[in-house]
Amino acid sequence: MRLSDFQKHSICESAKHNFGQDTHVWLFGSRVNDLAKGGDIDLYIEPQTQKPADLITAKLQFLRDLHKKIGQQKIDVVLHRADSKVELPIYRIAKETGVLLQ
Repeated sequence: MRLSDFQKHSICESAKHNFGQDTHVWLFGSRVNDLAKGGDIDLYIEPQTQKPADLITAKLQFLRDLHKKIGQQKIDVVLHRADSKVELPIYRIAKETGVLLQ
């Protein structure tokens, strides 16, 4: 996994703060591969917060907080609400190939 301990801690801390204490976060994509170079930080998040309007605000605040902590980096966030009836392939792929951070 190509994240520093500081980056991992910052992601987890910001996710809990913005999405709720019971939020789960996976790192997926190229940053999971220790041999790869570069790449953005791809995060799959199952938030405690479930209201769509609250999630929009939480996502923006999460990204703002994270950029303040770890600097300007390309960060992609995939959110999956527990009460959603939609099951996109990216949800399964992120969990199967990713690394659970919290």
